[in-house]
Parts: sequence; C-alpha cells; structure tokens
Amino acid sequence: MESVTFFWGCQIPARFPFMEKSVRLLMKQLGIKVEDIPGFTCCPEKALVKNLDPKVWYLTAARNLAVAEDAGVEVLIEPCNGCYSTLKTVKTSLILNLSLKDEINRKLETYGLEYQGRITVMHLAEYLHDKIGLAKLKEGIIEPLSGMQIAVHYGCHMIRPSYAIQFDDPLLPQKFDALVTALGARSIEYPRKMQCCGGEYSNVGSMEEALIMAREKLLEIKSLDIDALVVMCPACFMQFDNKQYMMQRQGEDMAIPIFFYPELVCLAYGIMPDEIGLAFHRIDTQPFYERRHAQSERIKKIEEGFDLESLERCYQCRACLDDCPGCLNFPDFQPDQIMEKILEGKVEELLNRQDIWHCLECHTCYELCPQRYGMETVFTTLKGMAMTKGLIPATVKQAIETFEKSGKLGEPQKTQRKKLNLPEPPASGVKEWKKIVAKK
Repeated sequence: MESVTFFWGCQIPARFPFMEKSVRLLMKQLGIKVEDIPGFTCCPEKALVKNLDPKVWYLTAARNLAVAEDAGVEVLIEPCNGCYSTLKTVKTSLILNLSLKDEINRKLETYGLEYQGRITVMHLAEYLHDKIGLAKLKEGIIEPLSGMQIAVHYGCHMIRPSYAIQFDDPLLPQKFDALVTALGARSIEYPRKMQCCGGEYSNVGSMEEALIMAREKLLEIKSLDIDALVVMCPACFMQFDNKQYMMQRQGEDMAIPIFFYPELVCLAYGIMPDEIGLAFHRIDTQPFYERRHAQSERIKKIEEGFDLESLERCYQCRACLDDCPGCLNFPDFQPDQIMEKILEGKVEELLNRQDIWHCLECHTCYELCPQRYGMETVFTTLKGMAMTKGLIPATVKQAIETFEKSGKLGEPQKTQRKKLNLPEPPASGVKEWKKIVAKK
C-alpha cells in the first residue's frame, strides 16, 4: 500500500480538525496510508515571521523539511496554501542560494539534522491532480455532484509565487477547476475568482477590511446563484465561513456553503456528512444537500431520454441556429429555449407543444455540429417521447395508422399508373413485414 506524509500546519489541527478527517477519509478511499511523523513546527507563516526575521523564516522551514527527510519522507503533502507556499519557496531559494543552504545546515548540524534538498513538496491539489490523476479520482464516485454549480477559490499561495510554485498558471489556473469538474459539478467562472480572500487583514488586526474583502466576493457568488464555494486552504475557509457567520449574526444571511475540497470528494464517494464532520462548519451546509437532491431528480428526468453532456454542449454552443431553416423562416421557433426547458427538467410540459414538430430534420445542424449531435437529435427524441404518449398532430397520427396497416405511407394510384402506361406495381410484402415487426 502506498503511504504519504502530510504537513498539517497549525490551523488544521488546532481549529479545523474536520478538514484533517476529510483528508484521511479521502486517502483511505484511494487506498493510501497516511503516516505521521513527529517534530514539525509552524511552516512558518510568511507575512508575520519573514517580515520579522527572514533568517528565522528560512531556518524554520528548512528544519521542517530536514525533519521529513530524516524520517525518510520522499514527498511531503500540504493541505494548506500558506504552508505549501512557504516550504516550496524556501526549497527553491535554497536551490538558488547555496551559501544560505550551507549557513542553515551549519545550524541544523548542531541538532543532528541536515537539509539535503531531495524531498518533493506538493500541495494536496497538486498531488490529487498530477499524481493520483482525474481518472483515478473519478473511480470512487458513487454520488456525483452533477448539476451543482461550484465557485472555485484558488487562494494566492496555491499558485504564487510562480517562480517557486510552478504548479499551475499564476493568473489563469485550471487544475483546481478540473478537480471540481471531475466530481460531476460545474466550475463557474466569476469576476473575483482570482482575488485574494483578504484573510491577511485579520492577521494584522484590520478586521473590518477582512470582512469587506470576504463580503464582496460572497455577494458576487450569491448574485450568480452558485451552490457553494470550495477552497483548499484553512485560512481561506476561515475567511469565508467565519466571516460569513459574522455577517449572518448581523442580519445578512447569504447562506453560501463553504467546502474544503476533500469534503466534496468524500460526499461524492458516498460518505455521510456526519462522518466527515460537516456539522462543525459555521455556515449550514444543508441547503447544498437539498439543492443536490433537487438537481439529482432533475438530471434523472433529463437522462431518461437525453445524453446530458451532449445536450449541455449543444445548448451552450447554439451556433447552428443561424443556419436552421426553421429558425430563419419562423422567428418564433426557438430551439434554444426548448433545450433550456429540458435542462430545467421540464421535459413533460414540452411534449404538448406544437413547436417541437417544427424541426424539419434536414440534418443541417448535424452536419455543422463539431460533436455530431445537432439540435435535430433533441427534437427527434422529443417527438418520439410525444408519440409514445399519443401527443401527436392529426396528420402524423393518420400517417402512422396508414403505415401500421399497410407497411406503407400510401397505396399506388392504379388509375394514374394506367394513364401513364406503367406496369402493375409488384405485390407488397406487408404480411411478412407484420410478422417480423410483431416479433421485435
């Protein structure tokens, strides 16, 4: 069994042990053993310690890395952005500054330690995305978060400073989003996505400024009807969960659940909220479960007749509307609105509508469609569902009755054929056809 060692930092064990629980549950689900080692201190926190004494900052971080190396750890995983940024930055700095490394090692030698630089430092997000991989992560999903809209908050120190981190693009990252979509949810773009949470204001006593930073981002998320905000850092979690709780007590109830990413994975893996420890959140997560249940029911209705992913891509694209003959000649025919209704789970109410029969099935959209789906697929499915319920135009009903009776949509006109000097039509195979169809 593969084993890993985590650098838990200060905040998770002290203030948010439920985060540690979710990580340990996740590792267990992935078949990975967590091995703890003694001897760690604070990473240390950069804005406070480095500004006070840079050498203490370097020495403390290097000592933590040396402790891990001395225990035989090859990869040290951080579930905290701040710890990750500190340890990764110090590791990079000691590669670039050998004299600093030598100076630190002379001090560590007194205590039987030596930092060699062989250890790999990884963020938990980096470990899950780059080492475990999305395919492996998806294997354990039994209750996907399909239909849920999630706002991803990267946090500054997961991706910056880029010269040291080198995990993802520092301005337009994608890997955390990919981890969220791997669970079946949709990662929603929003203007303040890459904005700092503002938690550092709390560290320097500027509580009002910290509250303003959290509030502005939460208000934006609320306006976009997003189901939850997900973070991968205890400091960011504290900023959005605790500050939101303060706002709630002051009468401003945004009701935006905040999740630590491993908690979402555990939910998708079918682990119960009580086991994860979600009751320890300040902001109630119950609305998330209720919305998730509603989305699950909606998706079940859609998937009875449609490929949801293809339908969503078709609705988002809509490029072929400009070439659809029905749309060009009849402005009231709006296929995108019909698709929107389907995505809302309102399939049944569409079956009585006359405009589902306005698709000419000319294949134009299919030929233009990059995914070889086309709006035609949507309408042929709707027509088929309507026909099984008998909700069909009179002319369609008459044609079906003729087909079922004779195996044809019309009998040859013998009088006209005789006038045109055409031979008698060959005998029909209707009897044999009826026998074959009856056995289908």
